[in-house]
Amino acid sequence: MARYLLSNLPVELNAVAEPLERLLATALGAKASCFRDPVLERRSLDARHKGRLRFLLNVSFESDPDFSAAPLAPGAKLETAPASVSFQVNAAPRRPKVVIVGTGPAGTFCALRLLDYGIEPILLERGPEMGERVQKVNALWREGTLDVDANAQFGEGGAGTFSDGKLATRTGHPAIRFVLETFVRFGADPKILFLAKPHVGTDVIRGCSVRMRREAQARGAQYRFKTRLADFREEAGRVRAAITSEGEEIPCDALVLAPGHSARDTFEMLVRHGVALRPKPFAMGVRVEQPVDLIDRAQYGPSAGHPSLDPADYRLVCNLNRDRAAYSFCMCPGGEVIQCSSEAGGVVVNGMSNAKRDSGYSNSGLVAKVNTADFGASDPLAGMHLQRRWEQACFRAAGERYGAPAMAVQDFLKGRPTGRLPRTSFRPFAVPADLETCLPDFVLAQLRAALPEFDRKLHGFTSVEAILLAIESRTSSPIQLMRGENGQSPSHAGLYPCGEGAGFAGGITSAAVDGIRVAEWIAQGAGAPVFEPFEKRVKSGDVGTEY
Repeated sequence: MARYLLSNLPVELNAVAEPLERLLATALGAKASCFRDPVLERRSLDARHKGRLRFLLNVSFESDPDFSAAPLAPGAKLETAPASVSFQVNAAPRRPKVVIVGTGPAGTFCALRLLDYGIEPILLERGPEMGERVQKVNALWREGTLDVDANAQFGEGGAGTFSDGKLATRTGHPAIRFVLETFVRFGADPKILFLAKPHVGTDVIRGCSVRMRREAQARGAQYRFKTRLADFREEAGRVRAAITSEGEEIPCDALVLAPGHSARDTFEMLVRHGVALRPKPFAMGVRVEQPVDLIDRAQYGPSAGHPSLDPADYRLVCNLNRDRAAYSFCMCPGGEVIQCSSEAGGVVVNGMSNAKRDSGYSNSGLVAKVNTADFGASDPLAGMHLQRRWEQACFRAAGERYGAPAMAVQDFLKGRPTGRLPRTSFRPFAVPADLETCLPDFVLAQLRAALPEFDRKLHGFTSVEAILLAIESRTSSPIQLMRGENGQSPSHAGLYPCGEGAGFAGGITSAAVDGIRVAEWIAQGAGAPVFEPFEKRVKSGDVGTEY
């Protein structure tokens, strides 16, 4: 009995809940009993025709009859199902001492993969465990009280813990499926295995992070919370020990740097050591928010409100010229805009949603490309300094409190602040402000040029209900640490740059994949054979951004 894969099977909205056997029987002109063990491999929404939305399904199944000659719907394809990839490995011959900096997805998946090889790492996390971290974040959102080491950027689980929890990525790495299956194993909804745009939700991903940590600890990993990497010791160009904020030296053969994109003191320490790095372009702008039903109507047309449809998302791009572009970033359907500051005297906003995406609002980053030529200096950390300067400007515009300066979209387009603010999900509070004082001129110009274009593509985008909140500045790391074919820094052997903060990922899934990639390099250095699926690697420096 062979296993087949039927791809791009069109299914009407009202029929998507039918048993897979029945859908296959209709599509291939056979009895439902002909199909055994059907599995929904992928489901995407075909919204090309707003008057007739439908789903496209990929379904694998076993069958004795040969359906190769069966007539298929236009665009559908029937073929032999590809073999699954096993990620099971044997223990490495040697047990190097490994210290991992950061417990976000890059650090966590690096640790879990090292444990598969019998290598027991020590993980350093500057923030607290999840329970205390959530309390600190809620205090910021309720009262405007910031803890610089426990916030939406720092603490167990990393920055992705307070995000939309989206797991879609532009990378095509074979480890993506392994990452999704791991999240399901630790509590995520199994539907993320087939959704074209999988999403966990911040409320669920917190529990996943804690359960991953507990299993890692049970397998021999050590976690040091409230412990910041302050320095490292090197001898003859090789890292020999990690030095914590308490002055403790932890000997190591490998130091994995996965601190996230906001660990600015870590970046400064690396520059002092002469670690090979370079400035990297990023994006900067605002969060734009509208009522969820406005976006649903614009995207779904007459089908808006159908029970089979999730809150609508969008992806918008306006290319102004070869060097300038504005675009939506990290869109959060049914989410909320949140305060994400991590430095005293600076304001940062981002988007987040729970698994149900039921806030009544939708938001996304509305950002403009920032080139290295815009940094204004040749300092390798000039991009970081640019971020900080405008975050501090937003803090001043918010009355030197941890609210967010905000402006109605229509007032922004007219260049005339009225003080009127549309309703917003943002906590702790939005402050009417002139966003001219909150963003660089070149960013303002790109956003103003893009907004009318976005309204033409998505009717109502610039309506009286749309609001802008500043500043979205942590879209990605402003630096990239260099690494060679063996995963190590070319300037410091034993130093392994990893994840989003190092400039090698752009969200939860790609960061997790990069963490696994670094673990594979370390395992190979410990005598393990090359793990074949990782021979299909994303080229060095390529960033897979989640949307």
